[in-house]
Amino acid sequence: MAVNARIGPGTFGWMLLVGAATLVANGTPLSNDMSLAEMTNALSYNVLQFGMPAVLLLRLADALVDARRAPPWLAYGAVVPATVIGGVWVIAPRLYPLLGKADWWDSASDYALASTTLVWHALGVAVYVQLRFSLRAQARLQTLQDAAAKRERQLAATQLLALQARVDPALLSERLAAIDAELEAAPQRAQARLAALIELLRALQPHVQAEVSTLAREIAALRAYARLVSADAEHTERLHLAHLAEPAEWPLAPLVLLPLVRPLLEEAGTFWSLSLHTGTGTAELRLQALGPDATRTRHAAAQVPLAELAARLRAVHGEAASLSLQGEDMPMFTLTWPVPA
Repeated sequence: MAVNARIGPGTFGWMLLVGAATLVANGTPLSNDMSLAEMTNALSYNVLQFGMPAVLLLRLADALVDARRAPPWLAYGAVVPATVIGGVWVIAPRLYPLLGKADWWDSASDYALASTTLVWHALGVAVYVQLRFSLRAQARLQTLQDAAAKRERQLAATQLLALQARVDPALLSERLAAIDAELEAAPQRAQARLAALIELLRALQPHVQAEVSTLAREIAALRAYARLVSADAEHTERLHLAHLAEPAEWPLAPLVLLPLVRPLLEEAGTFWSLSLHTGTGTAELRLQALGPDATRTRHAAAQVPLAELAARLRAVHGEAASLSLQGEDMPMFTLTWPVPA
């Protein structure tokens, strides 16, 4: 696995923070009467000596551990001595010509600075490692939970597809009886109704490798059913489909849209409009009553098993999906679900 030690814009802020914390932890600005210029100089030393190497070495340790190129105890354990030794005896001497050196500073001062900085950085790195391991564990747990939720949604979609493929015997026998009755009186209309029934049965059969239904498939089944129950078996005069001439192949929970519309079309004297509205990452189907009989319209809306259909929708698409009913005189069903961006 490749090592990727990313350095973002926030890295320089962390360098400044670690350098300032080292300066304060060692008591430099607290135990000395320092001027602003001297304090700025001391801060520059600490940022360049300790802040910069500490942050860079921690980024490298994170990358090594994440890529499984080094054990955590070794990667993080090497950060503190490398920071302190490099800062005191490698980086500092190269800063003397730029930032200057106090006349009283000697090798004993180097050892004193290294010993106190070693303690404070060891405590800081220990806290950092503990926090990082906690965040990493939370991320792994979230990944496992997301994978389990995805498997549950896939299982729910598969079960609904299987149920959808089992054609309702009552629907089949009722439609076949209507077709049989029309054969003598209106054979052409009976043939059209039979064609609509065949189209409906074909739309209800999922693809052999399908894991979930699609908007295009559900609209095809809905259009076939609307034709099947229409007066002439050729038009969907009681269900107006807006912006759905060529619906997208977006995943959509099966056994939701047709069971939603079917009770509405079974109520005589009601007319409905189904329209598609899209947003960023979401799609919305609005099923609006057109009347004309408000009493029959309300009665038809009451026959819809709203809670059951909403549960099916959420089982496949998660809590981001919803199915609701608004309005009293002219009810409107709103079906919302996430779609690929």
